[in-house]
Amino acid sequence: MSNPISLPPNLALEGNRTNDYKPADIQVTSSDILKDANHIRQSTFNRPQQTIQDLDELRSYQLTKRKEFEQQLNKNRLNFGQWIRYAKWEIDHNHDFKRARSIMERALEVNVQHIPFWVRYVEIELLHKNVNHARNLLDRAVTTLPRTDKLWFMYVQTEESLANYRGVRAVFERWLTWKPPKEVWDSYIAFEKRYDEYDNLRNIYLRYLVEFGGEGEIWWKWAKFEVSGPAPDEVQTARVRGIFEGAIDNLAQQGKLQDEYLPALLKLWADWEMSLKEAERSRAVYTILLELGLLSKQQQAIIFEDFSELRRDVAQDPRDYDSWWDYIKLQESDKLDLEIAELLKNATLVSPIHTSKLTSWRRYVFLWIKLAWIQELNLVDINGARAIWKQALEVVAKQKFTFAKLWILYSEFELRNGDDGLTAARKILGRAIGQSSNGSPKNKIFKHYIALERKLGEWTRVRKLYEKWLELSLVYDQSQDGGATNLGLAVLKEFVQFEQSVDESDRCVGLFEAVIAVIHKTTPGSDNDSYYFSFIEFLKEEMLYDRARQAYREKLTTTPSAKVWILFALFESQILSPSQLEELESTTGDEVQFLVEDYHRKQTRAIFTESFNWYKSAGDSENAIRILEAWKDYESAHGTDESLNKVIDRMPTAVKKRRTVEGVEEVYVEYVFPEIKPDLSKFLANARKWALNNS
Repeated sequence: MSNPISLPPNLALEGNRTNDYKPADIQVTSSDILKDANHIRQSTFNRPQQTIQDLDELRSYQLTKRKEFEQQLNKNRLNFGQWIRYAKWEIDHNHDFKRARSIMERALEVNVQHIPFWVRYVEIELLHKNVNHARNLLDRAVTTLPRTDKLWFMYVQTEESLANYRGVRAVFERWLTWKPPKEVWDSYIAFEKRYDEYDNLRNIYLRYLVEFGGEGEIWWKWAKFEVSGPAPDEVQTARVRGIFEGAIDNLAQQGKLQDEYLPALLKLWADWEMSLKEAERSRAVYTILLELGLLSKQQQAIIFEDFSELRRDVAQDPRDYDSWWDYIKLQESDKLDLEIAELLKNATLVSPIHTSKLTSWRRYVFLWIKLAWIQELNLVDINGARAIWKQALEVVAKQKFTFAKLWILYSEFELRNGDDGLTAARKILGRAIGQSSNGSPKNKIFKHYIALERKLGEWTRVRKLYEKWLELSLVYDQSQDGGATNLGLAVLKEFVQFEQSVDESDRCVGLFEAVIAVIHKTTPGSDNDSYYFSFIEFLKEEMLYDRARQAYREKLTTTPSAKVWILFALFESQILSPSQLEELESTTGDEVQFLVEDYHRKQTRAIFTESFNWYKSAGDSENAIRILEAWKDYESAHGTDESLNKVIDRMPTAVKKRRTVEGVEEVYVEYVFPEIKPDLSKFLANARKWALNNS
């Protein structure tokens, strides 16, 4: 038997085993493992900042970056985003446009049909104002991919943005040789229309028709453009009729009478003829529509059968003004102006029975207005039109309401036609103001009258009108639940704006003072805060700070409140300090930087202190606390910790007390301010401190 092989300890088949199961001194728990893992995960590894000290380091850095880009492109050469990032890096960091263009050209060799890359390539050139490079690139793009409309549109947009209008036309002409869709022709026409090149536009329409075989849609577009212009002269009228006639003849010769745009074309023609007062021509066009069977049954009923129905409706109910309007509108295409005027007179014979200003009254009044206009403008009967205006006003004057529009249009009529039109217009508007002064003043009438006098430069008349308007508004405000409305304030603001426009600041101050005095005298118990605050805001804008302080004092004398005290205190920090005023006067501009300075803080704290002491001495704890709360907010925003703590130290302590009221004992809260606390409070504070120390 052979001797056993002795192995070294490290190659032994079984190691020395120990039966030592004693726990380790330091135990690792699962919580420790999770904490370490979370700490590692949340730690950020910041890349060290690389600084380039000399040219060699720059070359090395550029070489490294280029290798990185090239390696990425070798992995996927179709990643055009990577090509663009590569080129942009060369431009943004190295300013090497030559190398960047080389990169872009390499990308185009990979896939020359990738449209987004062409677009991005052009945008990069335009972004860096390389206009000629962009033009050359666009020319290559449309030559390489002539069927791609996006590139053509980009080419056109680029040339137009550069104001190269001749170049735009050249691009469009090149584009049209490739037989593009209708949208391209429409864009070409829209371009010429933008720059009022109407002769070029009409030539394009002719070529457009030839290219697409004279389709009805193109004729309709051309006709719609021609009729949408200003009032036509003889040449334009003949041109438009020629287009309509050519369209119908062309479609008839080609056997396209079922073209979907033919009814719209004929309807446009009929409406256009009607706008020129050519009723016979319009009727003839409608006859063509009927002969061709292009009108629907509903349209035929509207034109022919609805006449009898509407006639029956207005006969049964003369106050059906909706039917009157429809009936007159249908008759306008056939009847003469004199006949339409007779219809309108019949429609106005019966007025609405309602005593309130409803929709029926509005439609009835507009029948009068239309009748007066036809009498004046179409029939040129000035005296007849004047009689109609007067009759309409007599009908409306019997009601409890009035129509400002009726008075205004009547005054404008006299301005146009009267021998002494201005005097007549003033009398009409003055009469309108007088008849509407029983209730709420008609703002539209006052505004129109004032605008008329301002155009004439009659400042004295303007002021009288504003005074009358303001007087009526204040009376109306006082009649509405003790002045619940603010119509007078709105009128006062307009009056002040007028005086400001003519540089009359003293008059503005006088206006505010007079109105506030009137309100205080006539209705002493009313709330005039809005007038005071508007007055103070005006004074602040005019930088009349001392007068604004006086206004605050006057308000506090008449009706003191914590709200006014707080606004007064904050006002001192919202105006320019003396140093800022000096700076504004010394500078050439109209602005100065506004900052809250020590001057502002001192003035504001003085007002807060005064108001707090006033309420505290009066025993009004509630308002005193409101003052302290506002003061504390102010110190939090503009003060220091020390000034804030001083305000907090002034806050009172709530003390519950008992009292007997009518034989019933009740608990109430009384606020004790630090300055007037009795000595007992100090004793209680020391007792509480001793109890805490010995607990």
